[in-house]
Amino acid sequence: MTSSIVQRIVDYGWRGVNTGGKHSGLLNAMYTAGLRKGFDERVAEVLAGPVITHPNLADSSSRMRPLVLAGKAAEARAANDVFQKERVVAGGVTQHTTARSTHGWVFADTAYMVPPSQAILGNWELAFADLKGYHKILAQPDGLMRHVFNAGVPAEESYVDLDLWIDGTAWGRANGWWTAGVVDVLEVIPQASWDAELVAMYEKTVARLIECQDDGIWRATIDDSYSLLDTSATVMIGYALAKGAQLGLGGEKAEKASFAALERVMRHHFDWKNAILRDQQYGPMIVNVSSANPRHHDHGNAYGQGFLAALYALNADGVRVRDLGIRSLRNA
Repeated sequence: MTSSIVQRIVDYGWRGVNTGGKHSGLLNAMYTAGLRKGFDERVAEVLAGPVITHPNLADSSSRMRPLVLAGKAAEARAANDVFQKERVVAGGVTQHTTARSTHGWVFADTAYMVPPSQAILGNWELAFADLKGYHKILAQPDGLMRHVFNAGVPAEESYVDLDLWIDGTAWGRANGWWTAGVVDVLEVIPQASWDAELVAMYEKTVARLIECQDDGIWRATIDDSYSLLDTSATVMIGYALAKGAQLGLGGEKAEKASFAALERVMRHHFDWKNAILRDQQYGPMIVNVSSANPRHHDHGNAYGQGFLAALYALNADGVRVRDLGIRSLRNA
């Protein structure tokens, strides 16, 4: 039986939905938690408008996975036709937006927005290639994921790397996006067909994330102990570690780190009266260009609400991902 707290968490999260990534994060949490009636109602709302919107093509493509989960495969395939037609590649991977202002920019966010949808539709090779491509472009040598790289600028023409690394920090949510993207892809694919190189990348990144966890929390910049804590990154990474551990990835340390993340946020960063996850990083961290987003905390952001609900379902409500029986259309 789903905890009423999960329902309250996602209900609050829907107040701030304005992107495909927020849609899909909350919808995937609702499906995981067994909130099927509300899930179907929200999917109907998504279908009332265009699934794929421009210029944020990759972000809105994340809605296709919940459509398949809702039994709307035909609608998901129609949306995928639009996505494939309009898809832009930078550095060999899907570019996050089609906007001219971000031409060639590779975002870690896209690892969650595109590969899980492609995997559940049956396009396993694209899902694997994108996830490995993001890791090769964005990962530090220790495996931690950075945020945004400008693949549209030839390295030999770069001026002190500032025009290449729009944000070269090991951003908290970047690591959440990529690890969550990996486990949501592997969840729907038989283990015998998993990509060994991708699994090795995941294990390396997870091992380093566990080393950087501080009393259950991860920070806005993962490897900077002076950076402000970020509960949205914490629940995203915690979700990935919980699901990964159930799939046989990350080992006992990953499982313990996931439970520590949930305990920390629920004890110290959760408004029980209103079901609000507090102390999420506000906006993206873009350090090399002017940004309208101040460096302070936000409360109740839909990103954190969705991943907290899914993390709670996996760790506190005892949901087992294999029992959900989610399969790619390729092997349904």
